[in-house]
Amino acid sequence: MSQYLTKEEIKQWRSSLEKITLEEYAKRLGKVLEEDKKTSDIIDMVMQNEKRLYSSRESSPDRIFDIAKKAQKIQDNILASNTNEKINAIKSKLTCLKPLTQRENLVLDYFIKNKGEVVYARDLAVILDLPCDYVYKYIKNLRTKISQNILINASKGGYTFNCDIH
Repeated sequence: MSQYLTKEEIKQWRSSLEKITLEEYAKRLGKVLEEDKKTSDIIDMVMQNEKRLYSSRESSPDRIFDIAKKAQKIQDNILASNTNEKINAIKSKLTCLKPLTQRENLVLDYFIKNKGEVVYARDLAVILDLPCDYVYKYIKNLRTKISQNILINASKGGYTFNCDIH
């Protein structure tokens, strides 16, 4: 017999008309709640698993704004880590004939982030903080260093990163 509440027991507690907490219900059954699970719910990350209920009287606009800022920051971190994982996954299936320089890596990362979209030299010039004329050198170097043909000229100018790796 499990020492933790089962899903069925939690369903019974929810359907019960009795006004008791889940912790009290578990104690009655001689069980405990399993609380060590890692959560990916943004509200639990922001509130850091606080067991407190907030009423509208306690919620001030400043408090709500602070919670929203925390939530946005955590969500941005999650998206950034997912994007970095995606970039690294695509880069690890690419075979380079020669190692890439730091600026070539920045250009490649930008192409991967904008996979399937047209990227113009002016966009890359902003990232590299260089005039547009210098950007073409890095695109040419990428094409020669990467064995696959992944940088395609777009029909209306610019380049498209075309890689079958997800």
